[in-house]
Amino acid sequence: MAAIGAIRKHGVALMIIIGIALLAFILGDLSQVTSTFSNKNVMAKIDGRSVDQEYRTLYEQNTALFRLLQNKSSFDENETAQIHETTWRSLLEEKILDKQLASLGLSFTPDMVEDLKADMLASLSTQQPNQYLMQFAQALAQQIGPENTMSVLSNIEEYANNEQSKDLYNAYLAIVRFATMGEKSNRYLSLAQNTLYFSDPLAKKMGEDNKTAMVSLMMVSPEAPAFKDITANVTDQEIKNFYNTHKKDLFNISEQNRDIDVAIFPINPSAADLKAIEDSVRGDYEHFITTDLATFSSEKNRVVDSIYYKEDDIILEGLDSILFKATAVGSNIEPFEYENSRWFFGKVFGSAARPDSVQVALIELPYKTSQNKEITRTRKEAAALADSIKNVITSNTDNIFNLQSNFTAGNRTDSLMWIPERGTIVELYNGLLETPNGGVYIYKAQGGYLVMQVFNRTEPIQKRQFMLYEYPINPSDATISSIKAQATEFAGSVNSAEDLTTKAAAKGIQTVRGTSVPSMAATIGQLPNCRDIVSWAFADDTKKNDISDVINVNKMYFAVAAVKDIRNTGVQKLETVKSDIEGMLSAEKKVAAVTEKVNKDLSSSNMETLATTYGTQMRDSVRLVFAGDMYQNSGVDGKAIGTIFALPANKPTAVSGKNMVYVVNVNQIDKATATNELNLEKNFLRNLVVGRERNEMTIISNLIQKTKLLDNRSRFYQN
Repeated sequence: MAAIGAIRKHGVALMIIIGIALLAFILGDLSQVTSTFSNKNVMAKIDGRSVDQEYRTLYEQNTALFRLLQNKSSFDENETAQIHETTWRSLLEEKILDKQLASLGLSFTPDMVEDLKADMLASLSTQQPNQYLMQFAQALAQQIGPENTMSVLSNIEEYANNEQSKDLYNAYLAIVRFATMGEKSNRYLSLAQNTLYFSDPLAKKMGEDNKTAMVSLMMVSPEAPAFKDITANVTDQEIKNFYNTHKKDLFNISEQNRDIDVAIFPINPSAADLKAIEDSVRGDYEHFITTDLATFSSEKNRVVDSIYYKEDDIILEGLDSILFKATAVGSNIEPFEYENSRWFFGKVFGSAARPDSVQVALIELPYKTSQNKEITRTRKEAAALADSIKNVITSNTDNIFNLQSNFTAGNRTDSLMWIPERGTIVELYNGLLETPNGGVYIYKAQGGYLVMQVFNRTEPIQKRQFMLYEYPINPSDATISSIKAQATEFAGSVNSAEDLTTKAAAKGIQTVRGTSVPSMAATIGQLPNCRDIVSWAFADDTKKNDISDVINVNKMYFAVAAVKDIRNTGVQKLETVKSDIEGMLSAEKKVAAVTEKVNKDLSSSNMETLATTYGTQMRDSVRLVFAGDMYQNSGVDGKAIGTIFALPANKPTAVSGKNMVYVVNVNQIDKATATNELNLEKNFLRNLVVGRERNEMTIISNLIQKTKLLDNRSRFYQN
């Protein structure tokens, strides 16, 4: 009762406490409540909505597609980073286009997607197939044949829930998504372009203003030796004014990035390691030359390679000459070091003139196994059937092409193909070589029999059999430990990014500087395989001037990294960009100062003389177009063009550009006249504003800039 009284006495306070405790009990704990309203654990948001799961799904689909198209089972860090960027960009564009189309009362319905799938499949039989689907089909055909490929594509949805076909179906989904994106983009951009209106007065003015001029021209660099004494000072107030004017358009970062400095400690073998490796190789070689090939190979857990190679099969430069020219058949190959990376020795033990490929047609006879449960034929039945088919063909009572349709449900009547020696099972290829043209060879494969009729073979070429024993030149464990100890000692001695670069320079340690490194990057500067370093730099608890632990990068080098600067999304603070602004304003002021000096020099000299003084060239009869691009105007930028067309004729004048000074003598200006219908001018204006080649991506990029984004994709590797 006393307890109940106490509760009543402090009822309001205790009810609040009990309420919070109950909420914590229901949701797990208070940290979960906090995370519900924060972005701490969110990887990415577009317009305030998390797209974490969608991003991961799309990344998985894109990875599956590129694995199939590039015939790879895995990707290096740079390739993975490219897939991430493709995934993020396509997801952004998709969300933005969906939003824009919805605002116009348009949508891309599931029925429209189904129609698109049908059109994609039908396009494979046209002159303009869907490119991704065509590559998909070609890659698949190499594995299962053209007929089976079309069957798979026609019934692709049957593979949706098949775990063994997950990659195949994901790759297909990625293609559908790209195609859908293309349709959405075409619809939106065509609407954007067709809703523009250009008035007749505007078009007429455009036509009349678009004059051409013939000029004498020379470009002068403000950094030329003649202007080394010209300096440009920028005040703090000028920097502040520039920042306030341009902070939203120039210094608003949509993707967080870091400046990362890295000290490199290469993991290379020591002189003692190199001698120990060479001694080991030569010791093994002495044993090799006193032992038969099979015994030595067995001791090295190797099987004597019975494959025949032609000279072109040898991809290591110089090794082809050793194996085919410098070494006689039956001779040993003495130890040699290859490009400071490995040692080799071995023996050339065989030689023969052999065809490089054999042309066959085949019939496949699978039998029931634990993997082929749907097949009713037993192994004995398959073997008997194979012998029967062979007898029918060799007795000429029928041919293999007519028989094929009996075993492929009528889907195939011709399986004529060339089988190369390289990559084919040795026993199978040797069996085909021993079979005369027109003869039949039966090969017992895993899970079935192959009945193969030989039709042709290439001209025999000289091939060789050899065994090579490889010894990589790697640092010893002791050397690796010593290098790591150096890196660890160095890491402990530095306490900031500047300290890292200063002490590394003093000790002769190589450093790499990465500027504006994004969160999903795999390189820092020109340094590859840096995913672990980047992940550390973007971790929640990593701050500016933090020093990393020693990081082992692919067993190639140890790295010690420092975060020199952190730029999160949003408008950057003045202190962060002050030096950048100072550099821009200083360059602008120097261009103006050099322009002033050149005009002063022109008052007492001429363009030809000054060209020599400034170390540049003068060009005559240069054609400039008022509304032209830089590439149409001999590299003259737009800032200078307007001034040039206002210059008086035959008066050499220096004009400031964005980065260069242009010395111009206007010889002639041709007036422009608008066309009667103004169609040419309106098309020019349309291309200028939304032209396909230059501005489609500009439209999308501008929409992205106006979209509220949260990009914490570095969490992809942290969760």
